[in-house]
Amino acid sequence: MADTALFGVEWKIDNGKSIFSSNFSPNFETRFYEQLENGYKLTVKGSKAGKSYEWGYTAYYDGKDHPVYGREDVDAIEPYKVNDHVTIGFFKKAGVYGGPYARKLDTSGNSLTVQTVGKNPDGSVFFDVITYNK
Repeated sequence: MADTALFGVEWKIDNGKSIFSSNFSPNFETRFYEQLENGYKLTVKGSKAGKSYEWGYTAYYDGKDHPVYGREDVDAIEPYKVNDHVTIGFFKKAGVYGGPYARKLDTSGNSLTVQTVGKNPDGSVFFDVITYNK
């Protein structure tokens, strides 16, 4: 199943299957991907500790930086499509590489796994593996 199964679906976090080494563990989160020619638009909405948040970006698989809105820790993403199921990328802040990002759609098209690596405000490293379901 091609990555077209990714688009136009509200992906909901599965907290029971997600692993957070960071201090970020949302009560609820959704991801919505819109397909673009040679890219995609992502909108993330959620809540943590009673506070709502939203962030996202529009990105193309062109090896360039694309602006990220709604986050303090990153301001750009540089994404690459590996195949129809896997996208990788690098988040950046002020042009400096932060942590890598990987998104994998399972072969059934019903589960999505996002892996992120980065630094917490205190400088410690985090590695989160977040699972979403349709």
